Amino acid sequence: MTSASSISRAARLWAWLLAGSIFLSVVAVSLFKGRFGQPGPDGDDVMRLVQIRDLLAGQGWFDLHQYRLGPDGGTLMHWSRIPDLPIVVLTGLFDLFLPQDTALAWAISVWPPLSMLFVLGGLWLAARNLDGGRLLVFNFIVALPVLFAHFRFLSGSLDHHNLQLGFLAIAVGASLDRNVAPKSMVLSAIMLALSVAVGIELYPFVAVICWFHALDWAVRGTEIRRGTIAFGVTLAGAAAVCFFATVPPALWGRVYCDSFSIISFLALGIGGGGLALAAAFLSERSARIRLAGLVGVGLACGVVFVFQGPQCLANPIDVLAPDVREIWFNSITEARPMFAQDSGRWPFIAYAMGTSVVALGVSIHGVIRRRDVRTHSLFALLLALALVLMLYQVRFYAFGSLLAIVPCALWVSDVYARGREEGGSRIAYLAPLVLSNPALWALPPSLIAPLPQDTSSEELACLSDTALTTLSSVPPGMILSDANIGSYLLNETPHSVMSANYHRDTAGIGASLEAFGLPPAEVSALLAENQVDYVLLCPGAPENKTFTALRPDGFLARLSAGEVPDWLRPVEPIPQDESSGRLYKVMPAG
Repeated sequence: MTSASSISRAARLWAWLLAGSIFLSVVAVSLFKGRFGQPGPDGDDVMRLVQIRDLLAGQGWFDLHQYRLGPDGGTLMHWSRIPDLPIVVLTGLFDLFLPQDTALAWAISVWPPLSMLFVLGGLWLAARNLDGGRLLVFNFIVALPVLFAHFRFLSGSLDHHNLQLGFLAIAVGASLDRNVAPKSMVLSAIMLALSVAVGIELYPFVAVICWFHALDWAVRGTEIRRGTIAFGVTLAGAAAVCFFATVPPALWGRVYCDSFSIISFLALGIGGGGLALAAAFLSERSARIRLAGLVGVGLACGVVFVFQGPQCLANPIDVLAPDVREIWFNSITEARPMFAQDSGRWPFIAYAMGTSVVALGVSIHGVIRRRDVRTHSLFALLLALALVLMLYQVRFYAFGSLLAIVPCALWVSDVYARGREEGGSRIAYLAPLVLSNPALWALPPSLIAPLPQDTSSEELACLSDTALTTLSSVPPGMILSDANIGSYLLNETPHSVMSANYHRDTAGIGASLEAFGLPPAEVSALLAENQVDYVLLCPGAPENKTFTALRPDGFLARLSAGEVPDWLRPVEPIPQDESSGRLYKVMPAG
């Protein structure tokens, strides 16, 4: 580990300037785009704001129900309260001298850029644990095009991914401590426990990092005994704190595979506690015995999953009804496989995967050449996992891009150092620096196949000022509409919605899709059964085209074509433009 004092003043200055540029980029772009006081463009950002407003309005900390989403009294959300906490704290701070609505607007504007500091801190920690000043500077040079104006850190980006990126950066940075100092291991374990508590996206990465530390101990034994014990004890303890602080007592015994629950708590508790016990009693034994001890810990964790949560070992998509899976789930862009994106997405695919592939190659080469095997092994495992997960779901590319920064910076730093040797090239380091830039990989395919136009704004135009005026003119009720605007309706109006893009609302999504596909004459009874009061038609919604193609005689296709059944009555004022939503009142039968 390189001490802070051994990093030169010039290196620290350059690092501060580069890190400051990254931080200021998200602030400047947020202001330029007019994001102040507004939730981000992603529906999850909007739903997070709805959840926070409910909490500020008096809904319990442990009560994660969204009572206006779905039929039958609402939907129990799978989200954690941890990402709500900094926004609530900031709101309370600003509320000392501002009205609460203004205080909340400031909080949702300030917090996302501030969360970038976790990522920058993790990169600083990684450099400090590895190579000192030169790597510190190159870390932030490589990070600049990756993190510049990153959409996850713009004002209003309230979804939990910014925290996850920050926790992962710090966990990896601390794990790179070659001496496995207890304080580094404590920090890594806390970040990993928080990652598990916040969301399931990081579960595979957490598992890899935990097994990395376990195998590191199996190889090195007594040398890292204290650090390994600290890691295991802290992991189990931090998991316990997160569990009891965020999971309602009534759900302590309930297994949920899509959120932090008893099954993930037991896995961390048994895994962390078992590792600590093994390190305490087996460190002086042979590597074979230490490895056998780890196998025992792994078997114990496996038994927990097999007997307490076998359903968590299955594909979660399999539980969805066929229509819900084929029509709804497959339409969610971030949940699609990387190579199942819409036509014309090759520039994005190259941008998302290029740098990660380069970094994986660097790490594998480092392992083969026996150069800092510990560091390169960790990154090779994490990057290989990230690329596999990208193939499964595109959302994982942000984690892969983050993990690629340090290996690419190590490559640049190494070429730079060799170029300073006698007879070396002083500009050779520019080649790996350019290859580490994700924009470079996107450039060639973008010249051949430009990105398709973003149509999300057309869909959101459904909730124009005219449409919102119409929605505010009627008593609150249940709305049947496109799932993509469900969270926006919850945020902008007092109404309830049958569906939004959240898998736990399977009843609402399934009933909505059934209504859209049925012949108009059969829909009225289904809407009455689900106590639907209004139908909102969004002219730009993708579902209109989907159902026109799949069920041309169905309710949504016919309504989109202008055929209004006699059990629907238009609500005035009726928009005169082509994109605003059309609201209809469901009339009682007879």
